[in-house]
Amino acid sequence: MICFRLLVFLTLLLSAGQAAAQVNIEALRRDAGSTGFSGAMALNLEMHTGNTDLKEIGLEGRLDFDHPKVNTFILARNDFGWEQGERFADEGLIHLRQHYPLLGRISLEAFTQYNYDATYQLDTRVLAGGGFRFHLVESGAFQLWKGASAFLEHERLGELREGDAHPGRSTVVRWSQYLSSRIAVNDRVVSTCTVYFQPLWNAIDDTRVLGELNLEIDLAGPLVLALNFVMRYDSRPPEGVSRLDTVLENGLAVMF
Repeated sequence: MICFRLLVFLTLLLSAGQAAAQVNIEALRRDAGSTGFSGAMALNLEMHTGNTDLKEIGLEGRLDFDHPKVNTFILARNDFGWEQGERFADEGLIHLRQHYPLLGRISLEAFTQYNYDATYQLDTRVLAGGGFRFHLVESGAFQLWKGASAFLEHERLGELREGDAHPGRSTVVRWSQYLSSRIAVNDRVVSTCTVYFQPLWNAIDDTRVLGELNLEIDLAGPLVLALNFVMRYDSRPPEGVSRLDTVLENGLAVMF
């Protein structure tokens, strides 16, 4: 059975800072047990007039194919905006992942990704890798997973500031470790929490951290209230880019 759901988000960003070009796959996974195709599309809009002329547009689409032996997931998104007529953000991402159940609570994953983000001077990032996923706890309303993988990453940055020691191009291997939990508070409220830790394979002080807390509340009919807090940290960003970013979002979703 093919089932497509259209998600329309009217999002109010409550704190400063743009999200880095990373993606929390754990928050996007489907519940196990279903088969066939499913998908979703999202549109994010933000507009300000008066003291500032600010417009932001975000487009996102996803497609899943579930089978007892493999799950294939593809995500694509693009974000851009203008302030006082000047373009100030430009982000795009495509992520493809396949998940293969192995023995018991152990599974194998393979993934590849392409993205760019002008806000972070990132012209191109391409990566590919794989690893294992472990289902540690499944107890009533609480579930806990752990992931361990490695990936090859190539980055090309835009024009750097004079004296910036950050390389304009680099090809490195990074480890990726994560813990992810899911709590069903009741039939209408679900919370997920995920923390990623991605150091350079031979230099743990060169690392990226992604933490995300999500809360979804079913409202009347097809309405869902989504509350998200995202924290991203890069220990060695280019000059002029902050090491730490935080974003707090309120979202109202209409699901079909």
